[in-house]
Amino acid sequence: MPKTKTVLLGAAIALMTSCTTSTAPNYNSDYGLSPAAMLYGDYLAASYASYANDAEARSNYYSRAFARQPSDVVLGRKAMAAALNAGNYPLARTLAIEVSNLDKDDGLSRTILGSHSLAKGQYADALEILGESRGGPAIDDVNSMMRGWSQYGLGNTDAALNSFKNMRGGKYFELLGTLQSAKLNSDAGQFEAADTAFAEINEVGISAIETVLSESRSFVKRGNPDKALKKLQKFAEESGGVVTGPARLFLDALEKGEEIDTDLTPAEQASRALTEPAFGYYGQQRQYEAAELFLRTALELDPKNDKARLFLGSVLEDIERTVEAEEQYGKIAQDSPYTVSARLSEANIKFDSDADEEGIEILENIYKTHPSKVTKEAIGRAYLILEDYESALPYYDALIATMPEEELEKNPMPKYLRGICLERLGRWEEAVDEFEFVLKHQPDNADALNYLGYTWVDKGVNLNRAFTMIRKAVELEPQSGAIIDSLGWAHYKLGQYSEARIQLENAAERSPSSATIIDHLGDVYWKLGRHREAGYQWERALELDPTDKERAAIKAKLKGGLSAAPSNN
Repeated sequence: MPKTKTVLLGAAIALMTSCTTSTAPNYNSDYGLSPAAMLYGDYLAASYASYANDAEARSNYYSRAFARQPSDVVLGRKAMAAALNAGNYPLARTLAIEVSNLDKDDGLSRTILGSHSLAKGQYADALEILGESRGGPAIDDVNSMMRGWSQYGLGNTDAALNSFKNMRGGKYFELLGTLQSAKLNSDAGQFEAADTAFAEINEVGISAIETVLSESRSFVKRGNPDKALKKLQKFAEESGGVVTGPARLFLDALEKGEEIDTDLTPAEQASRALTEPAFGYYGQQRQYEAAELFLRTALELDPKNDKARLFLGSVLEDIERTVEAEEQYGKIAQDSPYTVSARLSEANIKFDSDADEEGIEILENIYKTHPSKVTKEAIGRAYLILEDYESALPYYDALIATMPEEELEKNPMPKYLRGICLERLGRWEEAVDEFEFVLKHQPDNADALNYLGYTWVDKGVNLNRAFTMIRKAVELEPQSGAIIDSLGWAHYKLGQYSEARIQLENAAERSPSSATIIDHLGDVYWKLGRHREAGYQWERALELDPTDKERAAIKAKLKGGLSAAPSNN
């Protein structure tokens, strides 16, 4: 939790304390406050901790508040949910018992207690706990899937299938139930019924990776690994290649004639069932509390479910709980199918916190242990973003060397990024070849149109074609500040300062944090005789993390005006 927010949290409690004690008698408890005042204080602190994004503090304060008012089931639910979101499952279980005693039909307490029993293989206990509940569609569907796998654990296939049919969250969850039915039927040797259910899922296309893995397991289980391999190869072809992850692991094993794991426990199946909607449904809709609830429960069911752990880390990143996100990524071992994704996520966190050397080290290490197009491109892009074009270029050279011409024509992005490196290193003619290749195969690639057009304008060559390209880029991306800046800069280079001003102000409005755009706006103001405004824009640009070259030019302009900057301005 940021230090400033911690201070504010303490200040809020101290302020409330001072206000209350000035008028209330001393009750010889908790700073001399009345029980009601302390209850309100804990509740206020929990609410502020929620605002401050401090999950642990929120859990602690809600738990304290519930301890002061143990008959308040609403408060108990808040404390229980907060403990779950803080990753404190033991505390969540304790609170779930207390909430369940207050309301035996409470859905979330059943989720927490039922998942614990199911994880331990206590299917009868889990089934008793996971009976009909009133927790809303999300909780009810979680419980329904766990109930189904508990029933299967007891050997009651028909009851399990019925549980999977009774999903209440809409069409997505009905199909998710169908996927569970497909898995169960396959596990039970009912392959015809499994194939029917898989076909229904494939037609819609939800949970594509989990579906193809489950169907591949089904083919292997019935003694047909060749069909499993063809299924995976078709999936890889349709998805543009499978480089990492469990699908790659399955492909490699089957291509070598090796076995793949086809047997999952009911708890492991339930864990995977909860993982899919957490990210594919709730996460995509930014319903992060529900997503986290599903993922925490999935990990209680199967702590080795690295897909759930990876998704949980991503959710925590999205809600700016990056320390907790790093903890989750760090628990994903080097030999996990998800290690590449975990290491790339760790590196991104390092770059976002300006720990660039640590980020590069993570990427270089994962590239050494898991060399692939993904890791090669990741480290190349990292160097490019850090403007270390000399270090980035060899990775793009190596990446492009591994890609057939046909693949490059379909995905010319590596050529575009290599073009940027070459241009920044002064190898202009080679860079143009790369951009021309991209535009030949993707004539509506706004980034390539803009980059090549802008660079031509900046060099004062091919101006007619450059204008045409930039205008087309603007038509394709009318809200892009960077592209509109290129159009404004083109007018500037031609001495059309009034038109340049209009475009550059438009660009600055769309990208107010771009040092380059704000710098350009200052230049055009100077040309129009608005020197004070120009100085203001240059000062703003300095505060926006410009490149070293831009910074030197801006400082020169602030001292001696536009003419004091290098001639290319």
